[in-house]
Amino acid sequence: MQTRRLGKSAITVTDICMGTMTFGSQTDEAEAHRILDRCFDFGINFYDTAEGYPVPPDTKWVGRTEEIVGRWMKTKPRDAIIMATKVSGPSHVWFRSPKRSGMTALDRRNIITAVEDSLRKLQTDYIDLYQTHWPDHDTSYDETMEVLDELVREGKVRVTGCSNETSWGLMKSIAASERSARCDITRSRTISASTTAGSRMSWRRSAARKGSA
Repeated sequence: MQTRRLGKSAITVTDICMGTMTFGSQTDEAEAHRILDRCFDFGINFYDTAEGYPVPPDTKWVGRTEEIVGRWMKTKPRDAIIMATKVSGPSHVWFRSPKRSGMTALDRRNIITAVEDSLRKLQTDYIDLYQTHWPDHDTSYDETMEVLDELVREGKVRVTGCSNETSWGLMKSIAASERSARCDITRSRTISASTTAGSRMSWRRSAARKGSA
């Protein structure tokens, strides 16, 4: 299994990342654990989930995926797993997260509430990659980036990223980092399933130096 660095971070991941968005809806827990065990045995160390999973989004099972993955993680060495999860932003297409009665936004309260809930469900004290899930262009990017930076400094998150963000939104997040009075504020450097590029790219990085590429 080939590996690579996650952006310029200290994290090394396998080229294959195992997604889990049907665990708890279309895939029951026993089958999900068999799939995860198979991936782990083949050397995959990178796993992705989200607070709004499984799909299709529904209040009857929202959050179940993180719980299933969390119980599986307890059977493995924590350091052997790179776990990614996401905080729900306001959806703009078919996926509308049922979290917080659908009142999702990327402000301080929502992000802190989400990360604490994810840590509890995943049964871990840190998240390797924490991503925003769908853009929130009406909330200040300065606020979003500052709270993500705090989570990195507190040790609850190792690196940050975004999922389904636009190129414009990505540039806004970089600009917010550069405006910060601190030169080492978190800079989101992972993007997946870009709504603009239509591809999966990596920009996973936290605590980047101001002005770095």
